[in-house]
Amino acid sequence: MQPNLLQAMAVFFIFIFMTIILNIRNPTRVFAQADEQSRNCSSSFQCGNLSGVAYPFWGSNQPSYCGHLGFQLNCKGQAAEITIMNLTYQVLKINSQSQTLTVARADYIANLCPSVLSNTTLDPNLFTYAADIQNITLFYGCPNTNMSFPTTPGFSSPFSCNLSSVNSQNFYLTRHADSFPTVISTYLRTCGSRLIVPANQSVVQRIESNPTEENLVEVLEQGFGLQWTANDTLCKSCELSGGLCGYNSTASAFTCYCPGQRYPFTCATSSAKDGMLCSGFFPEIYLQEY
Repeated sequence: MQPNLLQAMAVFFIFIFMTIILNIRNPTRVFAQADEQSRNCSSSFQCGNLSGVAYPFWGSNQPSYCGHLGFQLNCKGQAAEITIMNLTYQVLKINSQSQTLTVARADYIANLCPSVLSNTTLDPNLFTYAADIQNITLFYGCPNTNMSFPTTPGFSSPFSCNLSSVNSQNFYLTRHADSFPTVISTYLRTCGSRLIVPANQSVVQRIESNPTEENLVEVLEQGFGLQWTANDTLCKSCELSGGLCGYNSTASAFTCYCPGQRYPFTCATSSAKDGMLCSGFFPEIYLQEY
């Protein structure tokens, strides 16, 4: 084995040993830190019409260890926002029981002409689309034409948006392009850009029957549903044991904040705590989080 590797391993094990010794010799510091983290996470996120929002969400004055890293909320004015895969969304509703939230793309609030055209993309490890989603496809930079298109449900009249100095037209579809007459699908292939924005299926019917620019803005502002996954079963068990749910970013793992201590899953019983103290054993050893 290389001398440098042996030296590195020795330093690592000395660090671990000293951390354990310091925690055993100074349990008050460990408990004080756990109590502080528990206090910091006891308040819920509030913004606008959202209140009582807790794990996996966190934000405002809460430290990052109070929630999952992918669920940070920001309060902008009276609107809560979340960023998913570099896109910002307004959070309209959160239902902790069903683990669902309703979001609307912030760049399409009262606007059909964002400065950057980006498709809606989710982190599949954290979010999935709700069952009642219907995609709306927006086409930008379509060439001007005198062509007469057949009246077809789901195909809009042109809407205004000038992303460049070139005079062009813009359209949207509520169904797959290949399901439209050939004259429409062929023309749309000549457009400069195309992107997809999800919407609630029940409100899409409104713009299919009356495909105006104003109706499209209203439908997009009503948002769409997402289902989240973030150690929710562990969180319920933690709360039932009297703890608060949190996240250890150092270990990239769920943690349960309990009075005087933190545990990987649930708070320990009084007898279990006494046994750990007598033996000098602590259930979790963390690097400091700030």
